[in-house]
Formats: sequence, C-alpha cells, structure tokens
Amino acid sequence: MNVNIMDMMDRTQKGFERRLRTFQIVALALFVVLAGRLWQLQVMRGDYFKSRSAANRLALVPISAPRGLIVDRSGETLATSRMAYTVSAMPQEFRDRKGEVELLSQLLGMAVDEIEAKIAGQTQGRHGIPYQPARLLEDAPPQIVLKVAEHRIDLPGIIIEEEPYRSYPHGMLAGPLIGYVGQISAEELKQLGALGYRGRDRIGKTGLEREFEEYLRGQDGVTEIEVDSLSRPRGTVGCTEPVGGATLVLTIDARVQQAAEEALRSQLQVLQAGKYKSARAGAAVAIDPRTGEVLALAAEPGYDPGWFVPRISEEQWRRVSTGASALFNRAVSGAYPPGSTFKPFTAMAALESGLVSLDEKFLCTPSASSRYFGMRCAAWSSGRAHGHQNLAQGMVNSCNVVFYELGRRLTADQMAAMAKAFGLSYPTGLRFTPPEAAGAVPDSAEREFMPGERLSYAIGQQITVTPLQMAAAYGGIAMRGPIYVPHLVRQILTPEGSVLDDMAPELARSANLSKKTWDFLHASLAEVTRTGTAAAGYAGFPVPVAGKTGTAQSPPGDSHAWFAGWAPASDPEIVVAVLIERGGGGGTSAVPVARAIMEAYFGVLPPVD
Repeated sequence: MNVNIMDMMDRTQKGFERRLRTFQIVALALFVVLAGRLWQLQVMRGDYFKSRSAANRLALVPISAPRGLIVDRSGETLATSRMAYTVSAMPQEFRDRKGEVELLSQLLGMAVDEIEAKIAGQTQGRHGIPYQPARLLEDAPPQIVLKVAEHRIDLPGIIIEEEPYRSYPHGMLAGPLIGYVGQISAEELKQLGALGYRGRDRIGKTGLEREFEEYLRGQDGVTEIEVDSLSRPRGTVGCTEPVGGATLVLTIDARVQQAAEEALRSQLQVLQAGKYKSARAGAAVAIDPRTGEVLALAAEPGYDPGWFVPRISEEQWRRVSTGASALFNRAVSGAYPPGSTFKPFTAMAALESGLVSLDEKFLCTPSASSRYFGMRCAAWSSGRAHGHQNLAQGMVNSCNVVFYELGRRLTADQMAAMAKAFGLSYPTGLRFTPPEAAGAVPDSAEREFMPGERLSYAIGQQITVTPLQMAAAYGGIAMRGPIYVPHLVRQILTPEGSVLDDMAPELARSANLSKKTWDFLHASLAEVTRTGTAAAGYAGFPVPVAGKTGTAQSPPGDSHAWFAGWAPASDPEIVVAVLIERGGGGGTSAVPVARAIMEAYFGVLPPVD
C-alpha cells in the first residue's frame, strides 16, 4: 500500500515538473516574441511610428504664398499680389453656434444658410478638414473687417486671416494675355493634388497665369496646430513662412500693348458707328522677327483679370462670356480666312515653280470674269478695272484677276506646300493656355479641289489661319527665310532676382526661296504701303513699311479685315498682324490699327486730324 502511494506521488511530481518545464518554455518563447516585436517597433520602426504619432497629434495648416510678379520687358508691373483680409470660421470654437452665425449674417450681409453651407463645405464630408478655417468672406472690405473685429468677444469661432490676392495695376491692359486666377476646381484638384494643391488654393485658369502656374504659385508656408483625437485645435506649435512665386519677365512692351488695345477698341467703335455694325471683335499681334519675341498680343473685347478676384460677379460674368466673348483670345485661338494677305504665298508658289514670270501681263477687266467662272475683282465694284498688270502690280493693287490666273495654273498642293513652309496650318509653338489653334491649309490628301475652288484658294478663301500664325509667317518673309518660335517670356527670376530660366530665341523653320523671289516680295510689299492698297493708311509715316492688306469674305456677314506687314521695310524690327472681324476692307479698317502699333514702337506721333 505504501509502495503504491509513493509511486503515485512520484508520478504526480514528475508530471508537475513536465508541465512546469512546458510552461517555462512557452513563457520563454512568448517573452522572446514580445521582446522581438518590441525591438522591431521601437528600434526598427521607431521613426515611422514617431512620425505617425506626431501626425495624429499635429495638423498642418497651409499659409498661402503670394504669387509671383508678371512684368513687361522694361520691368513695368502687370500683375502682383496684395495682402487683404478674409473672414473665416473655426466652428469648433463656437460657444453659441446659432447666435454667432446670426450675428455674422448681420455683420457680413450674408444669409445664414450661405454661411452654414460654407462651413459645411470645409468641415464635413469625405474631403472635410475640420481644423482648417472655412472661408466666409474673401477680400473683405475694411468696414466689414472693423465690424467683425469689434465683435471678437462675441464671435470666438471667427478669425480674420490676412491672405495674398492677385492685383493687376493696369486693369484691362493685357488681360486676356495674362489670364486670371480662380478657386481650384474638383477636377483640377484631382489632377494637381499630388503636387501639394489643396481645396482652398487659387490657381491660374487661363493665359500666362495658367501656363506658368508652376513658377508663379510659390511655396506655401505651414502652421503646425496641435489637435485632439477629434481634430479639434488645442494650440499652435510652430510656423514655416511661405515663399513667394517666381517673377515672369515678359517680352511684351507695355506701351506697344496699350497702343494695340486702344487702337483696336477705337477702330471697332468707329466701324460700329458706321457701316459695319457687326464689327465687335478683333486681334493684333506684334513680333520681333529677329528673335520671335512677342511685343504685343491684343484681343478685343478684353477683360480685367481683377474682375475674377476673389470671384467674378454674375454681372461681370455675363459681360465677358456672352456676345463676342472676351474669354476667347482671337489672337491665338481664332482661325479665319486670310483673304489677300495670302497672296504673297500664292505668288511664291508660282514663281518658284516657274509658272509665271515677273514680266508677264494679266488683263483685269469685267470681261475676264468668264475665264474665271464668273469670279470678280474687288475693284470692279467701284466701277474701276486694273487693266494690264504684271505680278508686282497685281500685288500692289491686290488685283484678284492676277491671282485667279495663278490659281488656275497652280495645284492646291503647290499652294499648300508653300504656305506650310512658312508655318501655316501648324501651331507656332507659343507657350499659352488654352493651346493655340492650328488653322487649316488643306491639300489633295484631305479633299478634292474643283477648278473654281483653286482660284479662291489663291486669294486666301479656302484656308484659315490665326493672327499669331500670320505674324510669324510674315516674319519669315521679312527675314528672308528664318521663322522663330513666338514666345512671351524672356526670363524667369527667383523672388531674390536670380535667373531661373532664360528663354533664348528658337528657330522653328526656315523657308528657302530664290533671291529673285525674295527681292520681288520685298519690293512689291513695300510698294503696297507707298502707292497700293495701304498707301492712304500709311501716308506721312516716317518709317518705310512693307505689308499686305486683306479682305476675307465670310458669308453671310461682312468680310473680315486684315493687314500684315513689317517695318522698317529693308531692316525689319517689328512685324504686325491685325484682324478685324466683320470689319470690311483691310486698307480702311485694319491698317489704322497696325499704324498705331508701329507709331508706339517707333515713338512716332500720330497725325493730327
């Protein structure tokens, strides 16, 4: 009996020892696992979790950076930033939300529902950020800021922020060229969110403001705010100051730009008061053909970018978007039939292909119309005929019959190839938003041309071009071949004035013609302004000018008026292209605008009436 009891006790003791060893092994294993995990969290990933902890504790509120300056070639400021006040709400700080919102409604002149909607848009929903202030009234007038400040004790949830707003010292000057700034849209935020943009940001929408947004935007500062687990602010921890955007130094000459805009506006008023009631829009481009620098790029109607700061009113929006829309930049985006400004390209194609000689005579008389499918010369409408004309005289007098004959001899492909050699039908390469129109110079690969269509092609009626393209192409004629990419920005500078980028002239293409053809072009186009269709408009102008007028039919309305040319005729410094929509004849409607631009460039006083 005693032996059995001892055996049982011995087995019990050994079982206990086995269980103890097992427990010890398990405990040791757990300790090793826990120690390893602790080592991994604290040593291997300590920095990561430290940053996560800080991120949960700290909220980063951006401080908007002032946008960079935009200045003309002489340093004249066209766009800058000014500091102004924004009344914003921190709803977590409200003590009596209903009462404070009602008081705000009285002070700001806003409906209670509008205030609540602005707060909800910032703090609620998937994209809500509760710790960021909700903007209630941007660019607040001083009298309202003072009223809010006087009630600060009664409005603990309201703050007055000082923020940069865009400012345009010269109002409408170069408005469509500069573009405007507005609140970032949801679609834009999707595209740009990865670059650090936020829902409160303002960005460039059009023009240079958009095209050079990456330089102009600057670098936002940051305020570090300590928040609790519900994202409620508890205090400010630190602050990093914003860095302003870069400065754009433009190729634009503000004097020439202003002259172009004023001349366009004035001429349209004159035309509307007279025969051409539909002449409500136009464009003018001036380029230095030696470099491609754009000296002026004007579109009418224009607008003041300041109208969009901080938001455009409904009244102003109707003004810029209805009728002849000011948001459509005709200098870059408008494609029009060029009319007789295309005739130099037809003449080049005929001369270079050997289909015409400079001595050959063409008879301009109404009886000739039967030879050209009944097409007429513009001179016949006034009871005149040009009689016998050689090619140079046909250019000077803009005789359609001469060019009908060239169109009869040439193929559409020959005329298209010459136009394309000067860049027509292709974007010029200008950096701008929205992208420029390409126009259309069709050839036989695109469509079949009937004989009568080739005749109208020869006088610029089957194609379309932009004023910018025409200026660049005439720059190639003026320079006897080289055509430079038009550009609007000379330099990009840091806020401290260091050079970030220099825009060197870039050769786009070079047209190759015989000396005989170049000499013909320069001589005949110079004669246009002395004795031809532009002579009256340039009477008394002290600088020799070469160019071509154009009257482009655009049924059912009045014709478009064109002029393209350069000065000085023998040593080109400036090329000008002018378009007046529904303005009638180029000699009477477009030439005065071109002359005013050249007067500003050369410092010539306009003639006294």
